[in-house]
Formats: sequence, C-alpha cells, structure tokens
Amino acid sequence: MTDKPSPTDARTYYHKGNNLFEAGEYDKAIESYNMAIILNPTFSEAYFNRGLSYYNLKNFDKSISDYSKSAELDPKNPVIYNNRGDAYYRKQDFQNSIVDYDKALGFNKKYLKAFYNRGLAYACLQDYEKATDDFTQVIALNPEFAEAYHIRGLAYDYMNNLEKAIADYEQALKLNPAMTEAKNHLEIAKAKKDSGYTPPSPGAVGGPDASAGSGSPGAGGQQGGPTVNPIKLMSKPNMNFKDVAGMTQFKEEIREAAIYPLVNPELAKKYGKLGGGGVMLYGPPGCGKTFLVKATAGECASAFINAKTSDILDPYVGGTEKNLHAIFETGRKNAPCIIFFDEVEAMGGRRDEMSGTNQYMKMAVNQLLYELDGVEANNANVLVIGATNAPWDVDPALRRSGRFSKTIYVPEPDSVSRREILKLQVRKLPIKKNIPYNRLSFATWGYSSADLKAVTDEAAAIPWREAFKTGKQREITSGDFFTAVRKKKSTLPPWYDQAKKQIGQVEEKSIVDGKEHIKLTESKLGQSEKDSFKTLLDVIKRRSTWWYKIFADSIKTFALFVPFPDFVYALGIAFVSISETIKKWLKDRGWVQ
Repeated sequence: MTDKPSPTDARTYYHKGNNLFEAGEYDKAIESYNMAIILNPTFSEAYFNRGLSYYNLKNFDKSISDYSKSAELDPKNPVIYNNRGDAYYRKQDFQNSIVDYDKALGFNKKYLKAFYNRGLAYACLQDYEKATDDFTQVIALNPEFAEAYHIRGLAYDYMNNLEKAIADYEQALKLNPAMTEAKNHLEIAKAKKDSGYTPPSPGAVGGPDASAGSGSPGAGGQQGGPTVNPIKLMSKPNMNFKDVAGMTQFKEEIREAAIYPLVNPELAKKYGKLGGGGVMLYGPPGCGKTFLVKATAGECASAFINAKTSDILDPYVGGTEKNLHAIFETGRKNAPCIIFFDEVEAMGGRRDEMSGTNQYMKMAVNQLLYELDGVEANNANVLVIGATNAPWDVDPALRRSGRFSKTIYVPEPDSVSRREILKLQVRKLPIKKNIPYNRLSFATWGYSSADLKAVTDEAAAIPWREAFKTGKQREITSGDFFTAVRKKKSTLPPWYDQAKKQIGQVEEKSIVDGKEHIKLTESKLGQSEKDSFKTLLDVIKRRSTWWYKIFADSIKTFALFVPFPDFVYALGIAFVSISETIKKWLKDRGWVQ
C-alpha cells in the first residue's frame, strides 16, 4: 500500500509541477513549483525546474534568477550552469553565457551540449577560431552529429576558409541528406569558390571591420554581385484556387487585394486600385498560407518568386541587401510578378529588438523597406506577399501604407472548408462510399489544414497496418476516420495562447501568503499595433469565453459519438455558413463590429 500524496509535502507539488511541465502548461507548473519552494526553501530541483519553465515562457531574467538560486544550493551541478548559460545566450549576453559554459565544462569535461552552446556564443561574438575549436570537440564526442558539421562549416565560411566549409557542409549532408540549410550553404560556398571570389581584407569597404551603417541601401559588402540567383527561384505555379478547398470568403479578399489589379491593371488604374504593392497574410500555422499564395500566382498567371530566407541571408556585410535588391529587380523585369516571403518576420523582424550581433539584420530590414517604397522602387504590377505565424514580431514600419499595407487574417478552416479539405485529401485513397464528411467536419472543429492531413494519414494507416499484418486489404471506413480524430487533436490551442500573450491581456497568477492573486498584464504592443490585428483579437476574445469553450467541446463530442444521418450535420453546416455570411454582410456595411 502506497502513501497518499501530502498537501504539505514539497515533493507532492514538485511532481505535480513536473507533470504540468511535461504537458506544456508552464504557467501552472510554476504555481506548483512556487508551493514546493514555499514548503522547502532549499529545494534545488524546484528552483531549477521553475527556471526551466520561465525559460520556455521566454522570461529569461526570472529563469536566470532561479538557476542562480539552484546553483547556490547545488554548486557542482554542470547542468545548472549550462542552462543558465542558455538563458544568458537568449538574452544575447554572450560573455556571461560563455562564463557559465566554462563552469559547466569545468565539472564535466565531456559535456557535449556545453561545448556546442559555447561554440555558438563564440560565433555570435565573431570569434570563429574558438567557435570551430568547440565544434571540433563536439564532433569528437559525437561523430554522427550532422548539425555540428553544418555549424562548423558556417564558421569556416565566415573565416573565408571555403575548402573546409565545403567539406563540412558535405559531411553534414552525408549524415542528414534532408538538411536543406546545409545544402543551400554548400551551393553558395561552391559558387563563391568557382567564381574565384576574393574576400575583402579587414578594414576595407565591406570588410569585417567596416561600418555596417555606411553607404546607400544595397551598397557595400562583398565584392561582385549577389550570391542568390533570383531566376532559379522564379517559377510559374501550376495550381489555382480550384486546388484550394473551401475558404470562399478568403479567396475573394485575395482576389480584390492581389489578383484583379494584376489581371486587369488598366481597369484597376482607372479606379485608383494600382497593381502591385504589399499584402501580409497572418494567422495560425498549418492553415495553408503558403499553398494559397502559390494558388494566387497561378490564378493570375503571373511569375512567382519564392524568396526563402535561407537563400537571401549572406554571411558577408552587404550581401543580404544585394540579394534582396536582385530579387526585386528580377520581379520588376518579369512583371506581373508575385514575390513571396514566407515567415517574413525572419527577414523583417522588429528592429527595436535587434541588438548585439543581430545589428546586421537592421540593414536587411532597411533594404526591404527601401525596395518596397524607395524613390527608385518602381513596383508597378509587382505584388509582394509576406506570410507569418507571428505578426507581432514583424517590424511596424513594414505594415505602413505603401508596404505591407493590406493585412489579411487567414483563419483556421471553417465547417465547409474542413469538409472540402477532407474530400480533397482522400481523392486518391481507397475510400468506402458514404463517408460522413459533414459529421467529420463537426468532429474536427478547430483543426488546421495540417491537422486534417494528419487525421487523413492516420485513418489510412489503420487498414494499411491491418493489411500488412494479415494480407487482407480493405477500404478506409468512417470508423477509421473517427478513431483517427480521437487520436489526433488540434495543434492550434498553444498558438492561440501565444498570440494572446503577445497581443492581448495576460493573466499572471501568484500565491502570496497562501492566497491566489491574479494580475492582468498588457502585451508589449501599443494600441495602434493592436488595431492592426483586430480580427485576431476578436477571435482570441471569442475563444476565451466560457460559452464558446462549452459550445466547441459539445459540438466535437456530439459529432464523435452521435451517428445521426449525415444530412442532419449538413443542415448544421448550412446554418453555420448562412450565419457567417449574414454576419459578414452586416459587417461590410458597418452595421455591426
């Protein structure tokens, strides 16, 4: 017979916190660790795990404070110093991070993570010789670590040692052929070597000691032209909106903002709707933003440039700006053209949050601004589309008029879209007749397009596994789908929680003298920025209400376990669709908010 957990035992709260941490509920885990520490102020593991929770919430100051307390109580634990070093690293305090990695390695001379992390810190400080030494230690400890070869190759690349860089990139790809970044860096390094590229000397214009802020936009940097070949990035997508299931209202928004002005520029010009400009798509991940952009290019039969961040970024000063300029020039020469920046926050991040070794990215953002609306930027019939899951991380200047002036929220698929997406995904699969797609649409309420693909894959895997074991093949049934739905949950709730913290109000719970206190904290964004994301804020507010949570859970549970004829669920979808259409009609006329 085991003892029951005691409410006055620190370890009871500690283990509860660990379970919450494993479930990704870091705020609640912190509350449990708080109680464990109150009951036992010398509980080193509780401080450490609370610090780890704060780290996952990106509250690095509190994380460092807890790691420091844990180190006082357990001063010879290398893991504590390594983790505190990570927190300093995330704060871009690389000197202090190196001090902690040194301490970790002092207690464990074969601590692979500490060598690797210290190498990254040295690289951020542009001390590439020490960085390569640390990455070499990592490789000696684990010769199969593909990423270590890749990152050491980058360090050699920055040191202009192209021979060693190429050898490391090749070894990384040999160990992990799917490492696309290593492949991109290998191609760039080989192109530099084949072209007889000569790196600028220290102190020369564009050299390592040159000022990144001098010169005109796109000037300076490495010798010669851009390292990216925009022609290779350009394509003509062979898809259009017929390949995109559902999302009728969104398609119309895209047509008005992007397609109509490019298809008939003269008519658009007559009414002051110029072709080109910028559109930013934002919304939860896995909801088809990238696919929709490609379909948009196919819909208006325009050229399409997929400007990947990994292709644009260049290690040499001025190289990134030249690559951006080359991409925009190619788009202008091949108008009508759509230039697409996926994860635009990686290229156009907030400059007010860039410091230390990230300063060079400010020049990239400045160049992007220049290309979008500079005096010499003739962007007629060149449409720039940016997509992001983190719109709060995009520099506010990029969202001003003339740049990404049109922001469109791409929501999770609605009831009709989920039904059509499921039908589209099973077209080439052996499906039994009369699958209740309308009922499945309700059962997958709140699922993204990627979640629906996961459901379809799991449903198809059930008869496949049976056929593999028994040799008897059968079609995919509705039962397989509902089993898959019960197994595959929506991946969107964590994103909505993150969005709420970034642009909405956040509740912070703390326990003082045994009493729970709730403090409402505003996000880091100003009111004008919040207004840009009003659609998302409305969605977050609705999802946070008690009635919506009950409604959504009831709908999914009912659809999973109540096998009504599918036409009954079809009526439900029709009712929801009509309600949304009426709401949009009223909203467009300003009669409702």
